[in-house]
Amino acid sequence: MSGTRAKIMAATREILESKGAGAVSMRSIAAACGISPMTPYWHFPSREALLEAVCAVAFDEVAEQWRGRERAAEPLADLVAIADLFIDFALARPRLYDYMFTAPRPGARQFPGDFAAGKSPTVNLIVEALTDGMRCGVLRDDDPVGLALTLAAQLHGLVALRHGGRIGIPDDAFRALCHDSLRRIFDGISK
Repeated sequence: MSGTRAKIMAATREILESKGAGAVSMRSIAAACGISPMTPYWHFPSREALLEAVCAVAFDEVAEQWRGRERAAEPLADLVAIADLFIDFALARPRLYDYMFTAPRPGARQFPGDFAAGKSPTVNLIVEALTDGMRCGVLRDDDPVGLALTLAAQLHGLVALRHGGRIGIPDDAFRALCHDSLRRIFDGISK
């Protein structure tokens, strides 16, 4: 990646994380980089293409971090560890999280096709942990992609409520709420 392209992507991510997607414009990026307003267009055909490139890198970073975690020996504990990484990301980078996981984007992966085809680096980890749990007899046999959607949707719903100001509790209490919600789901899918 060229130095200018990397600089443009870094500035875009900074604006996205600090001010949100609405503040990202080719002019604001050019100003942040100290380049001409047309230079970003030499590297990205549009604002949307630039944001999508930033998202792709961010998804890869998140998946790599999650893959690098220490795996728990117990499948349910591993699922909770994945959930904690999801929660950590949502709490630490709320605007980036909202854009990556909530905003309509041309490159957003869709259920069921993209998830079933293994195209989601984050959902893939949940599917793998669920499959391990089914294989070792801790979880009932079921569709791991559908269950991954259930778990992700539950966490995402709680995060959306938190980001929207509907859940007004400290971070540790929010994490406990998420764990309790997951426990209820686990109770339903455990053998």
